Amino acid sequence: MRRSGPLELRRWSEGRPGPGPGPGVAALHRAAEMLQLRRDFPGALAASQRGLELEESGSSTVRSGDVKFSLCIIGIQALAELNHWDQVLGWVLEIYEIPEKIPVKILQICIVLYSKVGEPSRMQQIVGSWLKHWTSPSALGCGPGLVLELYLLHVLLPLGLYAEAEELILETALLTDQQRGTVLQVIENRRSQQQEQVSVGIRSHVPAGSSQHRHPAHNSLFKVIQQVLALSCRCLHSVSLRKLFLAVFLAYLLIVRLDPASPAAISWLTSLQNIIRQIWKTMFAPYNKARICK
Repeated sequence: MRRSGPLELRRWSEGRPGPGPGPGVAALHRAAEMLQLRRDFPGALAASQRGLELEESGSSTVRSGDVKFSLCIIGIQALAELNHWDQVLGWVLEIYEIPEKIPVKILQICIVLYSKVGEPSRMQQIVGSWLKHWTSPSALGCGPGLVLELYLLHVLLPLGLYAEAEELILETALLTDQQRGTVLQVIENRRSQQQEQVSVGIRSHVPAGSSQHRHPAHNSLFKVIQQVLALSCRCLHSVSLRKLFLAVFLAYLLIVRLDPASPAAISWLTSLQNIIRQIWKTMFAPYNKARICK
């Protein structure tokens, strides 16, 4: 996972004023350089860990929380780049000790990360505990409201935990009554969509032999028709074109009962003879000429 660093890291890398001096600032600069410039992920992780240790041992300042937050972000990205995503949550909990102290942005990153790797259930207990400590409404898309939204869309609903999602929405203090009704409608729509997909999947996996058991007469009739068509094709291939044309012509004379001696049939027979000659020349003249030339 390659994510750009937070705003503070970009500001400091561009030489703009950053946080005040502190024991972990130098380690933060080093970790950011290794992550963004050198792409040295083990070195960035080690520098982040060293900076966090210095921050814990140093005096607490207003900027120390920002430095700790930035070091944690770099460590998360380094672990993800090393494909050690399964260690991210435990590493974050070691830094902040309890879920309620985890900053909003870090929790959002963890939700998205574990959703991308297909392990959203790992965030269920921590985010659920984190959301219970918010007792005032928050706009969706901002701060805790965004955590709630990500938790629903990337954890509860993909896992099919619709009852848990409805219970959370009814009990949370982060939503107003209007927002609560809207979110409950979204949950119900997702539930209906999943049930419809499941029913379609069941119908599409019906065994192929079941249709044969239901309609044996139709299947036997189709087999007879196929056999008749195959026999007709073989007969047509075995009969020459000349014999077939002659048989059709004789059948026509017998059916119509044309009397060749009748004066009314003379002009018709003459025209028919000319047509037959023209067809014969068109179809067989090149073949006969080729044989003569040989």
